[in-house]
Amino acid sequence: MKKIKVALLGCGDRGCIYADYSLRNPEEMEIVAVTDISDLKREEARVRYSLPEDKTFASVEAFIAAGIECDIVIDATMDKAHYPTAMALLNAKYNILLEKPVCPNKEELLDIQKAAHDNDCKVIVCHVLRYTSFYSAVKKAINDGKIGRVRSLELTEHVGMAHFIDSFVRGKWNNEEECGSGLLLAKCCHDLDLMCWLANASRPKFVTSLGFRENFTMDKAPEGATELCFDCPHEKTCNYSAVKIHLDRDTMPFQTWAGIGKPIDTITREEKIEYMKNSAYGRCAYNSGGDIVDNQNVIVSFENGSMGTLNLVGACAKAERYLHIVGSNGEIEGVFENNEFKIRMFTREGRRYGFDTEIVDTTVGSEIGKHGGGDNEIMRHLMEYLRTGTPSLSLTSIDDSVEGHLCVYAAEMSRKEGKTIDLADIRA
Repeated sequence: MKKIKVALLGCGDRGCIYADYSLRNPEEMEIVAVTDISDLKREEARVRYSLPEDKTFASVEAFIAAGIECDIVIDATMDKAHYPTAMALLNAKYNILLEKPVCPNKEELLDIQKAAHDNDCKVIVCHVLRYTSFYSAVKKAINDGKIGRVRSLELTEHVGMAHFIDSFVRGKWNNEEECGSGLLLAKCCHDLDLMCWLANASRPKFVTSLGFRENFTMDKAPEGATELCFDCPHEKTCNYSAVKIHLDRDTMPFQTWAGIGKPIDTITREEKIEYMKNSAYGRCAYNSGGDIVDNQNVIVSFENGSMGTLNLVGACAKAERYLHIVGSNGEIEGVFENNEFKIRMFTREGRRYGFDTEIVDTTVGSEIGKHGGGDNEIMRHLMEYLRTGTPSLSLTSIDDSVEGHLCVYAAEMSRKEGKTIDLADIRA
């Protein structure tokens, strides 16, 4: 078996999740170099993947100048860095596994697509939900003709409360200008990618969207709420207490405490408290300084007349992704987190006119990593693709990933400008 050589650019949580495939499967994959602007993260990654110091780099330019040979580079930099790093890598003839979202605007997206073609390079986007047993089984059922032609797709994402607060209310994605994208791109480009991928017998045509910051505004704060949770009279009862979410529950430590600049397991509670008092992680959720929406709906119409809807709600009691797909011969309905969906197929047996139901169990023996096993599966599919040249049902080129991103850009234009967007104008 050919061992695939991989370089890691961006040694944060997401990058290491993908790179760790090499630790579980050393016969398949080897990390040959790491690059990060942070001295701490770079050194941690060097030790983690047993690399000599001359295989670590502080910039993509230094990595390229060193002439490191590899089969693909994992680009897991922050969203705003994707464009310059991806363009540099493509122009240096490197294949890329690119963390989503690709980039915050269509000009950069189409530049990356063109550079991939011009340089004959592969760009695989980390839409990891495609690779889960649930969504890949749904896609197979559609492709096998179980429900006929897709007519309607209803997708819902309810973002869990603690995750939403840590990432999009107090966290590094809470401000559209600073992080370079809105909630739809940062969190739900997964969902619009799924919509376009599941319905890719046709291209999306029109997009319209409404979205608001409806909950996390000053007028929703309880009377007497203070700027910091530590001295707030409502701290013990507030659902969004920084003390409860970030300090006591330690919801997403790799993200919350990154600004302290120390290995997580060496940070004391006292250091965390002091950090929270001087950062957004200690502020009232209703007065966090962010502007990201917490409630958005998107409608997409496709060229063949089918329709797709996405309902996105942040800070829910239960994190959940739901889908209901109606076809010309039946329906598919299920919840991702339940690892099960139902296929209802029309029947006219005897005197009955209704449907037969098939229940598809997508539970697998071991779901390694996050996103229902998708983080591990994308790497498994990628290794197989790089060895054989044959893509799986889930793995597609940058050309397919473009569609979901264009829908995101169109939805944000629609939300801000109050009009339906023709994707022909976006593509032009």
